[in-house]
Amino acid sequence: MLQAIKNSSLFVKLVILVSLALCPPILFSHLAESYFISKYGYEEAEKTVTNVARLSAESSTVIEGMRSSKPEGRKQMVDFVEMLTHVSNVKFIVLIDMQGIRVYHPEAWKIGGHIMGGDEGDSLKGRTYISSARGSFGFSLRAFRPIYDEQGKQLGAVAVGIMSKDIEANVSRLSGPLSWLLVLSLGIGIVLAVMLSRTIKKILFGLEPHQIARMLEERNAILRTVREGIIAVNKDGTLVLVNEMAEKILRSAGVTGPLEGQPVQKTIPATRLDAIIESGKPEYDMEQNINGCIIMTNRAPISVQGKIIGAVATFRDMTEVRAQAERLTGLSNYAEALRSRSHEYLNKLHVISGLLRNRRYEELDAYLERIIGSKKRETSSITALVKDPIMAGFLESKYSRAHELGVTLHIEGTGALPPLSAKGAHALVTIVGNLIDNAFDAVTYAGEKRITLHIESDFAPAGDKGQLILWVADTGRGIAEEHQEKIFSKGFSTKGSNRGIGLYMLLLTLDEVDGSVEIDSRLGHGSIFTVRIPATTLVEGENP
Repeated sequence: MLQAIKNSSLFVKLVILVSLALCPPILFSHLAESYFISKYGYEEAEKTVTNVARLSAESSTVIEGMRSSKPEGRKQMVDFVEMLTHVSNVKFIVLIDMQGIRVYHPEAWKIGGHIMGGDEGDSLKGRTYISSARGSFGFSLRAFRPIYDEQGKQLGAVAVGIMSKDIEANVSRLSGPLSWLLVLSLGIGIVLAVMLSRTIKKILFGLEPHQIARMLEERNAILRTVREGIIAVNKDGTLVLVNEMAEKILRSAGVTGPLEGQPVQKTIPATRLDAIIESGKPEYDMEQNINGCIIMTNRAPISVQGKIIGAVATFRDMTEVRAQAERLTGLSNYAEALRSRSHEYLNKLHVISGLLRNRRYEELDAYLERIIGSKKRETSSITALVKDPIMAGFLESKYSRAHELGVTLHIEGTGALPPLSAKGAHALVTIVGNLIDNAFDAVTYAGEKRITLHIESDFAPAGDKGQLILWVADTGRGIAEEHQEKIFSKGFSTKGSNRGIGLYMLLLTLDEVDGSVEIDSRLGHGSIFTVRIPATTLVEGENP
């Protein structure tokens, strides 16, 4: 039986458990009511026999009949007692003399005989009491009371009785409806158990406990493996979920103490999850500062059946986001550089091929001389200023891109940029690449398309002091003064939609290498971007 219940569905278990929970109080209530009804029935019977016994013993008619031997007196006594028996609904009234001999009995043939039961002795000694005994009618509840004349002489006693079976029958009539009420209560309880079980199953979307347990394990596994921090709050703003990555990020940001069960505004300042719950509108790709740690976060309300019950936020440390963005930017720059080189050499190979087919050897000689000479000049100017191979190759690609666009790119400077760390080279490619690409866009519609890259290297041999200063100047139309404070903001651009990322990434990269940037621009006079970077952040550090 127990095994069958154990293997049954959640619905069956709930019905059984709720029914078992309801049955004991219902049964206990029924037993208590039955007990009090039975007690009430016997108490009422005791009151009845006591009152009838008192009325009989104190009746002048009974006293006169007990004292007189005249037939008239006895007849009046008998008539009175029979009337009293009838109206009081007692089974019998028996009158006895001082020897226990019946003076009156409902059954005339028993008059003159000794009263049965053996409980009459104390009444002949002047006591009033109630007892239970088996008399001539059977087992009964009997009240005894002495009978006195006017002078206080005891003439005998009266015994008034109600049959025990009659009392029990009266109790049964009173408690009978309770049995039906018990059955009805149990039926209602079972119906309520079924309804409650169905409601609980509906709330649990019809899932069984093992399915819920499996889903919980799967959820926990997912929360452990995702690289984003995830926190969730209820409608009161209390943290109800913090995954391992969220705790790691928050701890690194200086958040201490317990997390789950705490008010989110007190634990994680400026999270705005309370505003999300109030407005019901999500927020995506928002930056948030937690004790100086910048995170990129998405926030959204949690709705169940159309009602907002809380909010959830996912976030990542901006250090990782920046690193990924820089990798993508670097790869984009490298790919663009390779494409430019490939396109440039392909064009030149086409020219050489054409000259060879037409056997125009003298013009081919002159063309090769110009290419080699130009290449030597470009390479020599870059080699003199830049000793880092990655940066040197990158600048050569920008020369090729400038030729494609019909832009004059001039690279100059003082000192020499030494070999950089992998991190430093990657950062400098991002910074210079974005500045030059921005300059290419600026001179697109200019009359004179000229860009100058100036590099001043002041590096100590050990790389522990000095700085790199570089500026990129263009002959474009310049930047309006009201736009100069906004151009480094994410998504801001005067060139149309889906732009405004390059200078934003440049600023993020400068933050990583402790660098700075200044703008000098006027409308109609071009722009100059000046960058300063400490030497140590470029020549030292691990690979990104």
